[in-house]
Amino acid sequence: MKILKVNIIFLLTLISCRNPDHKPDTVKSCFKVPVVIQKPTKDAVNFIKSDFLFEAGFKYFGKYKFTDTLRISRDYYQDTRNGYLNEQHLINIDTLQTDGFQIFADFQTTIYNQNNSNSKLSYYYPAYVVNETTRPKVFIAQGSNVFGIQEAVDTSEYNQWRPIEGKAFSICANGYFGSVVKPGEFVMILIPKYEGHENGSMRIRLKISNSIYVSKSYEGIFNSEQFKIKRDTWIYERLKSDKASAIQHLFYGAVPKDFDN
Repeated sequence: MKILKVNIIFLLTLISCRNPDHKPDTVKSCFKVPVVIQKPTKDAVNFIKSDFLFEAGFKYFGKYKFTDTLRISRDYYQDTRNGYLNEQHLINIDTLQTDGFQIFADFQTTIYNQNNSNSKLSYYYPAYVVNETTRPKVFIAQGSNVFGIQEAVDTSEYNQWRPIEGKAFSICANGYFGSVVKPGEFVMILIPKYEGHENGSMRIRLKISNSIYVSKSYEGIFNSEQFKIKRDTWIYERLKSDKASAIQHLFYGAVPKDFDN
């Protein structure tokens, strides 16, 4: 009787393993933050300066397979043959999954890249949007811009998380594209590194289609003046005219300093 019971259990296990619909939640290989190698430049590179909260943007820097070492140049190459979806594809496909990513920010690594606001080289740090699941996911961006902001803990206000950036202003409503991120792949994004005197807890907030992601906190450097919003900026005017909408569209749900009530 015991032998029969063991055989039945073995048979059920075998059937389960052969069932094509029976899939594990995660892939066998786990993501590890890679060592990034970039050729030094002879051009001047500076940390980004800011003494108030202004519009900023993360930069899309390509899609890669899990790796221990990542060699990059100043620019990335967008392979339009490898899971690239243009705007028409995004409109016609309603089964795209943008949930289930893992977010890893690596503030300890410094990368130089062109600053979109002044065309000079500035310092950035990488973050990784990782697919550790068994199903393809889709990362959506607009041109080279990724929808995200940085947050930091305001220690002057009962340790509240506050945004230190707002969404970059854009007059263009097109240029969106999608990148299919297969299991075992990740998207690399670049995040501005600021000149500052404040060393404290930071995190990033990302919007990928209708999915909002908040990374784990890490120690970073910023300027405490970045919590403040100047009155003569379009961000301030947007907050004053429709605060609820501005919080969702400019800060992806984060509440700026002095705009709680």
